[in-house]
Parts: sequence; C-alpha cells; structure tokens
Amino acid sequence: MFIAFEGIRRSGKSTLSLALLEYLNNEFKDSENYVKADPHFGDFQWTKEPTFPKEEADDLNIRSDVDEYRRERTFFESRIDHQNGITGKNIICEQYIWCALAHTFVFSSGCFKFAKELYLSEYLFVQPDLYIQVSTNPEVCYERDTSMSLDLLKRIEQSYRATQEFINVPVLKISSIGGEDRAIGQLKEMFDNYMKEIKVDNKW
Repeated sequence: MFIAFEGIRRSGKSTLSLALLEYLNNEFKDSENYVKADPHFGDFQWTKEPTFPKEEADDLNIRSDVDEYRRERTFFESRIDHQNGITGKNIICEQYIWCALAHTFVFSSGCFKFAKELYLSEYLFVQPDLYIQVSTNPEVCYERDTSMSLDLLKRIEQSYRATQEFINVPVLKISSIGGEDRAIGQLKEMFDNYMKEIKVDNKW
C-alpha cells in the first residue's frame, strides 16, 4: 500500500505521516492482511519529496532567473530517481505527485499541462492508493514558520484545490490544529474508518 501526505508548508505533514508510520508498523490491527497485502513488501517505509533539501527547492521556485522548464526538469529528474526507492514496497511519502501538480500550477504554469500528463502516467510513476491531505489554515502555518510568505502559502493551498480534480484515488482530509496528540488520534481513527469502508467494498 502506498499512502501520500500532502499539504502546504508547516501544515503538519511530517508529524502526522511519521505518526501513521509508527501506528501501521506497531499498533494497527491488520488480521485480514488488507494493508500489507503482499508479505514480501514488509513494514511501511517513510520517505519524502523532493529528495533534495527544501532550501534548494525554495531557491528553484523563487529565483526569477530560473526558467520554468529548467525548474520542472530538476524536480522531475529527482522524482524519477525516487521511483527506484518506492516501487514494490509499503510506502508513506511526505509530498508526492499532487504536490508536484500544485507547485507546477503556481510556479511553472506554462509547463502544467505537460507536467500533468507525465506525473499522472502509471508507466512513469507509482500512483498512490490513498492521499491524506493535511489542510491546516495558512495563517496557522505561517505562524509556525515565516520562511514562506503568507500570500504564497495561500496560493499553494488554492492550487491544491484547483488540481484535486486530477487526483483519481481517495483523499482523506485532516487538520493539525488543536494539539499534536489530538491530531494524531483523529488520524488513527480516520484511517481505521477508511479501512473498514474499503474492506466492505472488497477493494483490498
């Protein structure tokens, strides 16, 4: 199973994705083997995109002297390389294809149509089974980290909404407001309920 966490900066993606990793590997009751459908896949592994430091990603996105085709090529090559580490495994990934679509929509709009065709291709990229969107209010995220402007956080949040129509797998939404323990508890409950629903539908 491949689960991708999405959301704007400082929305709580890292905290919640790592909490779900711990939960699935140590606590989750999976007696019917729905989540770890293939025993050869083993425990869940955590990873994130882009695979290079966020400072480099910010530099690529913000610099006016970097044309959008060079920007998208750099991110695309990183994501292609990342495929080798996630194929055929149980994965929890912080930021993935939806992030690529949302950020291309904001920073490289001229490339968006082409990028969309590439990122949504099952021949090039492993597609998630489930997205969990951490939809924390941009003002709250900005209070946590002011390295990205509030206006830009709002634009990226809007781009997630604008690109959701291209996401063809289930999306669960959660906010990390109200304390870490409360958010993690809600995440576990939400995931448990989701698994009960898809078991009924015989999807796993």
